[in-house]
Amino acid sequence: SSREACGGSGGAVARRRGFASGTMAESSGPEGVRDWFRSDDVEYISIVMQEHCAHKVLAQLGRLGVVQFTDLNGDLTLFQRRYVRDVQRCDAIERKLKYLEEQLVKYELQPGQKPDLQRFLDRIERRKEGTTREQSNYMDNLEAHVDEKEAELQELNRFNANLSADRAAQEELHHILGKARNYAAENQSNATFEAQSANVTGDAETGNAARAEDSLRFRFISGVINQEDRTRFERMVFRSTRGNCLMRFEDIDAPLLDPSTGEEVRKDVFLIFFQSQLIQDKITRIAAAFGAHLYQIPDLSDVAAIDARAAEVHADLQDRDRVLSKNRSDITVLLSEVANFIEVWKWIALREKSIYHTMNHFTSDVQGVLRAEGWVISAKRDEVEKTVRDIHVESMGGNAQQSMGQVSTLDKTQWPTLPPTYFKINKFTRVYQVIVDTYGVPRYQEANPALTTAITFPFSFGVMFGDIGHGTLLFLFALWILWNEKKLAKAPRNELMDILFGGRYMLVLMGFFATYCGFIYNDWFAMGLRLWPSHWAVNHAETGDNSTVGFVINYDHPVYPLGVDPTWHRASNNLLFFNSLKMKMAVIFGVTQMTMGLVHRAQNALFFEPRLFRNLDLWFEALPMIVFMLALFGYMCVLIIYKWSLQWVWEDCFPVMEDDVITGYHAPGCDRNNCCNPPALITQLINIALNPGNVDPAEQLYENQGTVQAILLLIAVAMLPLMLIPKPFFLIRRHKAAHPKHPEFDEFDQDFGTHSEHMLGDAATSTTAGHTEGHKGDHAAEEEHSSGDIVVHQAIETIEFSLGCISNTASYLRLWALSLAHSQLASVFLEKAILDNITIEGAAGVVLTFFTYGLFAGITFAVLMCMDNLECFLHGLRLAWVEFQNKFFKGDGIAFTPLSFRAILV
Repeated sequence: SSREACGGSGGAVARRRGFASGTMAESSGPEGVRDWFRSDDVEYISIVMQEHCAHKVLAQLGRLGVVQFTDLNGDLTLFQRRYVRDVQRCDAIERKLKYLEEQLVKYELQPGQKPDLQRFLDRIERRKEGTTREQSNYMDNLEAHVDEKEAELQELNRFNANLSADRAAQEELHHILGKARNYAAENQSNATFEAQSANVTGDAETGNAARAEDSLRFRFISGVINQEDRTRFERMVFRSTRGNCLMRFEDIDAPLLDPSTGEEVRKDVFLIFFQSQLIQDKITRIAAAFGAHLYQIPDLSDVAAIDARAAEVHADLQDRDRVLSKNRSDITVLLSEVANFIEVWKWIALREKSIYHTMNHFTSDVQGVLRAEGWVISAKRDEVEKTVRDIHVESMGGNAQQSMGQVSTLDKTQWPTLPPTYFKINKFTRVYQVIVDTYGVPRYQEANPALTTAITFPFSFGVMFGDIGHGTLLFLFALWILWNEKKLAKAPRNELMDILFGGRYMLVLMGFFATYCGFIYNDWFAMGLRLWPSHWAVNHAETGDNSTVGFVINYDHPVYPLGVDPTWHRASNNLLFFNSLKMKMAVIFGVTQMTMGLVHRAQNALFFEPRLFRNLDLWFEALPMIVFMLALFGYMCVLIIYKWSLQWVWEDCFPVMEDDVITGYHAPGCDRNNCCNPPALITQLINIALNPGNVDPAEQLYENQGTVQAILLLIAVAMLPLMLIPKPFFLIRRHKAAHPKHPEFDEFDQDFGTHSEHMLGDAATSTTAGHTEGHKGDHAAEEEHSSGDIVVHQAIETIEFSLGCISNTASYLRLWALSLAHSQLASVFLEKAILDNITIEGAAGVVLTFFTYGLFAGITFAVLMCMDNLECFLHGLRLAWVEFQNKFFKGDGIAFTPLSFRAILV
């Protein structure tokens, strides 16, 4: 039945609760930071529409792509739905279109370009607005047209298959006749020359006539067998006949086309001579088992008959080739016509299927009226209501008073589940949102990690992949993709290129930060660049042989302005220096990123509970966690930076003694207590906990360091009970306050209820459910169970955070390890492939260096630009997903999946 026209009687409005689900929708781009940091507001609405207007309503809402419909018929099977026949009809059309696509691939024809979405939808709606049957029932026309093309193509394919099989048989017979003619010419004096062709066609009269002749006369069977089966076939015939036969095989020069598979196969012609009818029967059965083809040919002694038969077969082959060529030309013409429209046909079928599939989610409370429920973006709610109203007004001839289209917003207490999450993203932010969603979809209006990940992830990759040369190559490759973005978007892409194209903007940042960190490390394909004068000079007094060079500080030149001084690449302790530098950089970056995650946790707490002094998660989780992190690990970063900022003296140092104990090291011109003995920070950090308040005077960085560290340790320890005890205490009081015997605590319940449940997660939800059922059953037992859940959950949260600070900080050392591995691999490749050969004198050295440079480039591309690139990417994912996101991210949200033709078709 056609449902395009609108009109009909009114109906009653009813409400029913359901469940929403789906994936995140996309928009053209963020209008600000908040559009990406917090998901958009959504509302749960109910839409009442006339049944014959439902199709047109969904056609317009699908263009908007802002409504996610709830399935109100969850208790019905798929075959009990109202529009199951329409969906099956669309499925049938899709199957036929898939067959047509397969035929396009088979005949190497490319489908036409996909049409523009807006023009396609406009054209469909204009056709539906027509008055003729051809204009309105376009699905009927499409189905009939696809059926016609499919039937015509199947008929042509059947004819082509039959004709190809007959031609293949005639070609095999032609080769047999040629080989038999040659055999007869070469063996005229042989007894087999008088052999009679055995009957393989099953003609009884021919067989009886053959047996009536001299039984001692040789007979033969001719046929064709696959070359790979020849040895086994020959062995089987010999054993089954006990050697009472003579077999001759000849190779067919060119491979033959197998009509069943379309592949070329090597085959052999065989002639088998025998005398007994029993042997003939055995050979026939064996040939059938091996898939050999047997053919009846004239007797070998009748050479003229063989030549005549060969000429007849040759003429037949030419006729069949002409017919096959015409048949394939007809198929190509038909498929060329299909190729021009198949993309449009697919879009029409998908559009209709999505509409009827969505209509199966609606319920009918009154005959002729459908009711739908779902989530809508709050900013688009009025536009949805206007769309529904305008369609119904148009159906009533412009009479707005008789229109039955209604859109109403349900109260939050009637929402079936947590709202879905919707972000406005664009082609730049999409890849980072995909990275986050792969781990877990953010909760509704929870802080979105993708905003921070857009910078921290490429930067962490750059720390591990840092090299000016390698980073520049990656950066230029990403720029090439951006330069050809429009061209590559339309061109067919394989799976690998599709991944690279989707992450093109992320690759730009990855290459940029890898180049930036390469300048910090001063690494250019494992070589240091001297862009400015070095702070070190060669000490000729300490210079020994060619392999040893001494350096001293050159006070005429300032400290190297950007990155590491290139002289460190030639120092004997360069590995120790770079290890220390990169390890400390990794720790600083890790603590900074984890602290940023805790700041997001505090932002979540303030967002969901703006009343500052009633915010449990802010005062007893987020802030204590930040203080704990900064008191221990933030202080560690301060020590690292402070130690870097000090100028350490290496000449004219002398110890300061008090009571025969070294209390410091002094040098001329230095007023600090310790000028010459840089302390080991790892030892000092361990002693903060194992030996609080005490610092070796000879390794002290500043005055009263022990006292400051003891105070910070006490602050950090004090944060643990603050995270462990207060929040469970207040939550348990909340549940007790909700009991009817204590109505004075109802206000307390309202203050702390919503936000605590949201941040606590499943445990809080289960406690609320348990309390509700407690009024109906054993309230004391249920309350005890809920209180235990709260305490256990908070204890796990506290222990996991406190221990996780240590393990997560250690996990960031992978930045140092991967960066070290990258630089050392590059150094080994350069040394073994280039430097070891460039010192060879003469022409041999030039030629060898030329070829080893190609080896160096190939190994660098394969190992560093491909394998190590992927390795750094995966480790960066680990840091983003685990070390950063576990500080605040729940990741158990529901993605927003509206009815959107753009998402379905494009």
